[in-house]
Amino acid sequence: MTNCSSIFKPHFFFYPVLLFTGLLPFEPKAQFTIDSSYIQKFDKGNDIEVYTGVTKTSFRFRKLANDNFISQHKLFANTSAYTGVTLDYNWLSLDYSRNIPNTSVAKQSTSIKALGIHFRKTYNQFLFEAGTDKYKGLILQVNRRQQEYEYYDDINYRSYFTRITYIFNAERFSLNAARSYSVLQAKSAGSYMVSVSPFYQRFTLKGDFNEYDESDSVFLSEINKKPSSLSLIVNGGYTYNFIFQEGEWSINPGVFMGPAIQKKLYQKDGTSLKLIANYQLVLNGGYNGQNVYFHVNAAYSRQSGHLMNSKMSINDRSISLTIGYRMGKLKNKILGVL
Repeated sequence: MTNCSSIFKPHFFFYPVLLFTGLLPFEPKAQFTIDSSYIQKFDKGNDIEVYTGVTKTSFRFRKLANDNFISQHKLFANTSAYTGVTLDYNWLSLDYSRNIPNTSVAKQSTSIKALGIHFRKTYNQFLFEAGTDKYKGLILQVNRRQQEYEYYDDINYRSYFTRITYIFNAERFSLNAARSYSVLQAKSAGSYMVSVSPFYQRFTLKGDFNEYDESDSVFLSEINKKPSSLSLIVNGGYTYNFIFQEGEWSINPGVFMGPAIQKKLYQKDGTSLKLIANYQLVLNGGYNGQNVYFHVNAAYSRQSGHLMNSKMSINDRSISLTIGYRMGKLKNKILGVL
C-alpha cells in the first residue's frame, strides 16, 4: 500500500490527494534484500481504508520583552477531529477526508481554517516525505475551563518541509508494517533511524493590527514584519515492533530527537545561525490480518525555534484509528492503465 499522508494523518479541514507513485528513477548501488522470515507481503496488494482521528497544533511563545500576551499564552491552529477514506490500487492512491462538524477549536468561526497536504513513499531503506501546512487564522485561549477564545482571523501561518529518513535495519524491520500495516512483520524487530529535513515557516498578517486590543500591539507588530525562518533538522531515534501471534498483533513504540540549525530570514539581526532542538514520541498498535486490519496511531512532537524576539515552540498531538480491507486485482486493467 502507498499512503499519501505523513506517518500520521496531518492537520486539515479538507484534504484531497491524487498521487501517481510509480518506481523511483534510480537503482540502489548495493543490493537490498528483505529477510522473508521477518517481513512478508500479503497475497492481496490493494486495499480500501476508512479512518478517523483528532489532531491539535499549538504555538507557544516565551520571553518576549514587555508583552504579557506572549509570555503567558499560546496560540492554537483551528485543528479538529476528522474522518476519511483511502483507496490504494496498484500505483494509484486516492485519499479524501474532512473535518467532523463542531469538533474544531473555533466552532463559531468558519473563516479560520487548517489545511494540509503530505506525501509519503517508502523505498528499500529510505522513507521520502514532503508536505505543506497552512493555518488561516490563529486562536488565543483566554479561559481554558470556560472554553473562551479570541480569534485572530488575519494571521496566517504556512510551512513547507521535505524529509529523507534512512532505516538501518530495513531488511528485518518494516516501517510500513509498523505504521500502515501494508505488509506483515512476522517476528519482533527494531531499527535505528536518522532523518534530514529542510523546514521553512512564515507568519503573515493580512489586515491592520490596530483593530485589535492595544495589549496585543507588540505581538501583532512583530507578525506584521512577516517573520520567517529556514531550518535544517537532523533527527535520530529508535523504534521497535513487538510482534504477537506471528504478526497478527503488534505494538510499536518509538522515540526520535535531534538538533536543528535555524536561520531567520526577515530582519537584519536574523542572519546568524541558531541551534534548536526537537523530538517526537510515537506509539502504534493493532491487528494485521490477511483480509482485514485495524490500527491506532498516536504521536506527539515538539519543535523549538526563535521568532518574533521570542522562543517559539510548535506542539503537535494526534491520534487516529484506521480500519482497512485488502483486495485483489481485477482481471482486466481499468481504462487500460491500472
